[in-house]
Amino acid sequence: MAGSCYDSEDAHLFQPLSPPEHAAFAQPSTKDLQVVSLSSISRDTNLESPRAPHSIPRSRSRSRTVPQSSMPIAQFFLQNAQELRLDSAMAEQCTARLAEELLFSTEDLYLLSEKENFMRLPLPMYVRRWLADERQGRLFNPEAVVEEVEESQGDGSYESNPARRGRSLSFNSDGEAAHVVEVTVQVNSVTAINIKRILFDVDFTLMLDWQDPSAMGLSVKEIEAMTSFNPEVVIDNAVDNDQPLAGGCSAPRPNRLVDGVCPDGHLKKTNRYRLSLTCNGLDLRAFPFDTQILPIRLKARKGTLKSTEKDASDVILVGPEGLNGHDKKHGLRRMGHTVKMQAERLADFKIQSLMGLRSELPDRWYEVRIIVERSPGHAVRNVAVPCLVILTFSFTIYAIPMSELGSRLENTATCLLAMMAFQGVVNEMLPPVSYETALGRYVTAVYIILMFHGVEHALFSTLTSKSDSIAPRDRPIDIFFGTVEYWDANSSYMHGVEAILVCAELVLILFIHVAYVLYLFWLRRKGKAKRLREAQRAGVSLVDARTGFGTRATQTRIPTGTTSAATRSRSIGSGHTTPSAGATLLQSSRQSKK
Repeated sequence: MAGSCYDSEDAHLFQPLSPPEHAAFAQPSTKDLQVVSLSSISRDTNLESPRAPHSIPRSRSRSRTVPQSSMPIAQFFLQNAQELRLDSAMAEQCTARLAEELLFSTEDLYLLSEKENFMRLPLPMYVRRWLADERQGRLFNPEAVVEEVEESQGDGSYESNPARRGRSLSFNSDGEAAHVVEVTVQVNSVTAINIKRILFDVDFTLMLDWQDPSAMGLSVKEIEAMTSFNPEVVIDNAVDNDQPLAGGCSAPRPNRLVDGVCPDGHLKKTNRYRLSLTCNGLDLRAFPFDTQILPIRLKARKGTLKSTEKDASDVILVGPEGLNGHDKKHGLRRMGHTVKMQAERLADFKIQSLMGLRSELPDRWYEVRIIVERSPGHAVRNVAVPCLVILTFSFTIYAIPMSELGSRLENTATCLLAMMAFQGVVNEMLPPVSYETALGRYVTAVYIILMFHGVEHALFSTLTSKSDSIAPRDRPIDIFFGTVEYWDANSSYMHGVEAILVCAELVLILFIHVAYVLYLFWLRRKGKAKRLREAQRAGVSLVDARTGFGTRATQTRIPTGTTSAATRSRSIGSGHTTPSAGATLLQSSRQSKK
């Protein structure tokens, strides 16, 4: 973009469309409002520019009369001629100068966003200041009419709406420009999960992709030398060091080269990390049938240019599907989050899936969740099975005669002491939590059953203690104070009642065990179904670790750099010619909307 101001010495380069008339300032004529052809201007004025397209893109089909609508710059200047102090000839000259910079409509002017960009326009100083001050009120904001464009184009789907494709520049909640950076993560390995310390060790590769139209048509050395946007992403939940391994990319590099230059402005960075990360959101209620989420929380710093710190701008992190896409094929890299087949290096866990998640309103945060399922074999063999053995063994006590209460209670107490040892094993496996886990509830249930056995032994011995040959001091205490008639020691009634009670208890315990295990597996399947529903939201991608790649419904991996011809055409814009090195951000935005 030229940095010189408009000078009256260049006035002979432009031919006015109509004679200047002061009356035309308030009521412009139809001839004044026509769309000017840049090719005709170049032919009349001998302004041959290799960057200029054949014609200025036509304005929106829906007619508008307010200044906030998208209209040709010539029409906009004539509508505001009184405030700008421009006649028809000067308006045409300014329009032609902006056309050379690939600025054709009020929408293009709005997307300049920064005051510094307006002050570099080849216009008189007072016109530049007026445009910068009146940007919000006079120029056309394309973000405010996205819904309207979708309705006018049919079903509003992603493929049928070019306004939603290929945008690397968005706007944050304050209306300021923000760069969109796509995040793709490849999990290489998860080596350890320390439940006690709430940490896990992970090895992953972080890939960043974005579009910088100023890099179109430039070579690798030119891209390295130019002042370009360079996003910085930090790992927010890293324990100590969050720096990548040596050998990564600190500077942007083109995704692919055609004839030695970058054809579409697609830049990328790739770095590998080996870190210890915190996982504070552990939920151990279903232990040892629990499913845990191991998060990788990514936070983007303000993207800075190489020149000055004042050029900092906001960064929006999105997943492999892009800002408005719904699948990896709509992103720049066209490769979703992946999990290497040898990534599982865990003893008790298996990687079940990988989920990429951004907020409802995209911002500089992005989270990649590694979903791991615990293999319950270790806890079941070392805690649950021994507890079940102790519980089963406690029923052998009923083989001791009812009159030998001391032997029964001694054996029951031995079982209780053995259970205390296994409770300590459970506590060693888990961090101190305020709730009870599934295995903890099982151990507590065994405690209660053993306690019930002890009370049952004492109660049945007391109820069958009636005998005329035994002195009162040799009898057990009468806890019912004579209100209950005790059975004689020679009666067989209570023996039959105890036998029925023991058989019913065995059947009930067997049923509870089966139902409890099925319930824990149902909780695990419920969690999977919940994640599948969550993956239907915009900005959420879910990868099955068994396949190792894919997002949402698609399971076809497209390696980087092997896109089809149609895909390459979409990435370039119009698809017919490669944009020149002087193409600006505004031209790229307009080309992606064609």
